[in-house]
Amino acid sequence: MSAQRQPAASLLTVGQLAAVTGTPATTLRYYDRLGLLPAVTRVNGQRRYDTASVARLMVITFCRFAGLSLDDIATVLDDGTPDRQATRDLARRHTAEIDAQIARLRLARAMMAAAGACTCPTVERCECGAMDPVIRRLRRHLGR
Repeated sequence: MSAQRQPAASLLTVGQLAAVTGTPATTLRYYDRLGLLPAVTRVNGQRRYDTASVARLMVITFCRFAGLSLDDIATVLDDGTPDRQATRDLARRHTAEIDAQIARLRLARAMMAAAGACTCPTVERCECGAMDPVIRRLRRHLGR
């Protein structure tokens, strides 16, 4: 059933959509203003959303979680080309960025574990050897 054919009673208000998705109503209104999540209709001046809006919001939420900008999210949502090349290009670029973040976070985790294992009075003067492996990893990571 299309959004225009759904009875008004089956459509969600902003508050109901917020409750169902855990997204603040202010964010939903903002996404509406940007055109990312347009209301399918208005009833007595109130925005109304259908079940497709819930799925669209989940895509927006996932994209935000992945670090995409609102402009990039608009590209993903509006990419109606058969090959979705713009979306594929964004996915490749952001996958590489996420992989780089993971590498940095793994190194940061190793640094915290080494600092916690260090028995010296200060980690900057570590003589127990706990920091040596992570310092070598950091130098490799930085290309030094």
